[in-house]
Amino acid sequence: MLADFHVESRSYDQMLRGTWRGYRLAPETRLGDEGEVEAVSDCIRLWLPAGTAMNWSTATRPLRSNCVQFFWPGRWYMLTAFYNGQELIHTYASMIRPAEIELDRLVYTDLDLNLLVEPDLRYEVLTQVEFEQAADLLGYSEDVRIGALLALQTLTNAISLGTGLFALIPRTLKRTNFHLELCQKS
Repeated sequence: MLADFHVESRSYDQMLRGTWRGYRLAPETRLGDEGEVEAVSDCIRLWLPAGTAMNWSTATRPLRSNCVQFFWPGRWYMLTAFYNGQELIHTYASMIRPAEIELDRLVYTDLDLNLLVEPDLRYEVLTQVEFEQAADLLGYSEDVRIGALLALQTLTNAISLGTGLFALIPRTLKRTNFHLELCQKS
């Protein structure tokens, strides 16, 4: 079975940055030791096993690690958790314009502002300078700048509290063959 969900990443000027396909996980699917699954009922979670073709504008490269992506309707961020086998390596929190979500497709605009979050919830803002440069170069509207910075503040507050969003990310997966389970249920 082929991955059933298509993702497009675009820049603010709508240039295509990358595309990939993932396996959309049912809201009730427990991945491992994450918090309550009900909290992700409005969330689109995608499973990308290691080796998934990531088609970037510069080249196609296989994903080195297992990965779970989290997208929410109307939110200015997405989370991407990377795993070495079943163990969480780190999570990227990317500020985005709220994604356009369809039945089997999602398109988001990456705003070049990212956090790297370690499993112990230490974090680092990675691309503040790139965000400011892109905002100036591409002419981000005031609403977009504010939306991205408020999303960053929301995420850093969630990290500081140690609850909420980051409790949804399993530190240990119970298995790494979620895509095969989906095949069997089809």
